[in-house]
Amino acid sequence: MVYRFDRQVLAGFLDSASPLDASGVQLLNRDGVVQNIPINQVKLICFVRDWIEGPAWLRNQYAVRPRQQGLWVRVRFSDGELLEATMQNNLAAFDPVALALSPPDVASGVQRVLVPRQALESFEILGVVGSPLKRTAKTSPNQLSIFD
Repeated sequence: MVYRFDRQVLAGFLDSASPLDASGVQLLNRDGVVQNIPINQVKLICFVRDWIEGPAWLRNQYAVRPRQQGLWVRVRFSDGELLEATMQNNLAAFDPVALALSPPDVASGVQRVLVPRQALESFEILGVVGSPLKRTAKTSPNQLSIFD
């Protein structure tokens, strides 16, 4: 599902190898016609389980701290709309053209969201979930071990 800034929603299939490039998106719609959508018109691309009628999700923010490991982020689109999501905490996964996010309301059928960087007004990291920097409690050297 490709959501455009003019509130038009286009359903179809994208090339999984390169869904979005610097020029735009090539979408094969349900009628079998290839549409070229310029990147400046694309607000976000939703990868869904089934076609969605209406909005992509009902909640655009987490009610509580997310449980999915990664970065908890808030993005503001150029039209003023906000979206909280999680993304990988891996610099190698950053794409120069778009951000891959997991939305807060996965029950709506949206698995992943691809947001072109041109569509963003701001990007804010709210927290790191499941950080590998957390230290486990060390046992005292005087404590006996059961399994020795």
